[in-house]
Amino acid sequence: MDKNISFCGVDCSECSDFKSGVCPSCRLTEWKDGDICMPVKCCTEKWIGCCAFCEGFPCGDIADFYKESDGHRRAYEKMCEMRKRNM
Repeated sequence: MDKNISFCGVDCSECSDFKSGVCPSCRLTEWKDGDICMPVKCCTEKWIGCCAFCEGFPCGDIADFYKESDGHRRAYEKMCEMRKRNM
C-alpha cells in the first residue's frame, strides 16, 4: 500500500488538510487511543490495509465521510476500484 494513500483512501499528496498540517497522515503517525480516527482504528483492528478490503465497505460510519468533499469522493472511487481489482 502506498504510504500516501490513507486507510480511507484519501491521497495525502492531494489533501488540503495534510498539506496545511491539520492531518498528519494516518500511515505516518503513531496513534494514541484517544486521537485515532475511525478508519485507522477500524482497519487496524481488522488487520486490513484500507477500507476497500473490508467486508462491510462502505459502512455507515464511512459513507458520510465520502460525501464531505471532492477529495473524499475520489477516495471512495479509489476504494471501489481497489475492491473490483481484488475481488
